[in-house]
Amino acid sequence: MIRPTAFALACLILAGCNQGEAPRDDGVCWQAHPVKSGPVRYTALRRGVGSLEDCAVLLEAARLEGQSDTNGAYQGFFLFIDADQMTSGARADGFHFPVLQPPQRADIDRELKKLLAEHGGKIPADADVSLVRQ
Repeated sequence: MIRPTAFALACLILAGCNQGEAPRDDGVCWQAHPVKSGPVRYTALRRGVGSLEDCAVLLEAARLEGQSDTNGAYQGFFLFIDADQMTSGARADGFHFPVLQPPQRADIDRELKKLLAEHGGKIPADADVSLVRQ
């Protein structure tokens, strides 16, 4: 038998883990904006994005521009971008798998930094920023 206090504690813990769902719109790369109270707010970073990896590259570009909120979402998956890793998962509080490995990311960062230098530190809105597989 579960004690009432243990049951109540488990319910509180599970309620605190509920981060909601990632936006599911087709082809939209979302940037997450945490708020002090309530659910995370999302804004469309770019529409017409072809893949989760392309969205991760756009969020990485935002990180390299110096933006502080560089997590996001793509078609129902959460994306977590920081200086150490690029990961994704179906749940914010669940397992996250790597989106790009360190050597891939180093190549992408090198190209993004060139693009940023050419455009005064900002990725142009009409720039074709995507991952090209070789």
